Formats: sequence, C-alpha cells, structure tokens
Amino acid sequence: MNRAIVKFGFSISAAAVAIAIMILMIGNPATFGEYSLLIRACLLNLGIFACFSALFPFFSSYLKIDRKILALLVLASSLPAFIFFLSVVPSKATDEICLDQLDSSLLSDRSSNGIIEIGFQYPIFTPTISLVNRDAFTRDVNIFLRIIDSEQEASLFRAVRSRANDEKLSVESTIRGMLSNNSRYLFNPVRLAPGQAISGRPIFIITNLEDGASFTEALDSGDIGYLELRDPGEGNLLGDFRLSPI
Repeated sequence: MNRAIVKFGFSISAAAVAIAIMILMIGNPATFGEYSLLIRACLLNLGIFACFSALFPFFSSYLKIDRKILALLVLASSLPAFIFFLSVVPSKATDEICLDQLDSSLLSDRSSNGIIEIGFQYPIFTPTISLVNRDAFTRDVNIFLRIIDSEQEASLFRAVRSRANDEKLSVESTIRGMLSNNSRYLFNPVRLAPGQAISGRPIFIITNLEDGASFTEALDSGDIGYLELRDPGEGNLLGDFRLSPI
C-alpha cells in the first residue's frame, strides 16, 4: 500500500514538472527564449524525462528492461534536444529583426474615426507592419518614425509606449488609454520570441504638423520617412526601413 502511494506521488510530481515546462515553452515563449541555448536544451530534456517518469511506475511491471539499457535509452533520448539547440538553432539564426510595412493609415481631425472626439489637432500615423525575429534569443525593440526633409533635417517620433514613467494626462497617455485594449496596435517596447512573427499598428503622434494633409504633403514633396527599430536599453539602431507611400 505504501509503495503504491509513493509511486502515485512520484508520478504526480513528475507530471507537474512536465506540465510546468510545457507551459513555459508553449505559453510563454518569450521568457523561454531569454534563457541560454544550453539551459533551453536541458529544460526540454527535463520535461521529456519528467513525462516518462510520470508514466513509468504504471508500466514498470510490464517492462522488463535492464537498468543499464534504460540509462542508455534516457541518454540517447536527450541527444536530439542538444543537437537542435546547440547546433541547428545557431546555424539558422541571424542577428536581425525584419520589418515589412503592409499598409499606411492616418488618423486626423478630418477623419470620422472617433479620434476627433477628444479634440486632437495632431495627425496620428498608424502603419500596419510585420516584425520577424530571426535571432536565437528573445528581443525587445522600440519603434520610431524618422522624417528627413529636403534640407536633410530630421524629425524623430517614438511610437506610443505601453507605459511611461510620467503617467500624467498627455496626448500619449490618452491615446494609450483609448487603444490599449485593441490587439491590432503595438506599443513600445515590442517583445519578440525567437522566430516569432507578429503584425500590428504602431502609433505615431505627429506633433510638429497641424493636420494630416500637411503630413502627407510633406512626404509627397520630397521628405523621406523611415521606420526604425532601436534597442530599448541603449537606444542603438537595430535597423531602418524606408517608409512606403501613404
């Protein structure tokens, strides 16, 4: 009786470990992608071992396998994870994040989308973009819009942030409050798990122009726009991409 209880308790504990690792890998890939490749391989092997351990007590009486052979099988089953994370992943990964602009949208007082209700005098530029993380690790990026005029003077606009140190009432905080529950929009910083591809709309508040018409006219008159990806910590430029016409 006691032996059966011990087996059952061992199986429950092993199953809990396997489920926890599965939730980490599938349910929170961005956190899993922060770990080193070696740790990820070890966690995957631990999950596989825990899964087999949870089932083994129920079938041990039917499996007449020598312990040495069983140990060799366990070691052999751990090799694919190490090969994948330590060889395949580094060989295919590149230190880059790809951005593709899918379309452009401009919200202004002249539109009928509801933004006018809060009395903004600034156009709000919301291009639809796709981001792909080709790195082997999780990456956080901030999205910026840079406009370079005909005199080579640049204006830099940061996409609306998910949170700010100063949460007092502002245009940014109002926009964030209005659109934060809409999954179509992206807020700085954007977190990308290894290999993850997402699409959405960053929100740029064009504060140095009075209306949407002047913004589109500026781009049509020779001004050049770029979407930039920057590191949230150091602010280093990770990549810039030419803006498509609105």
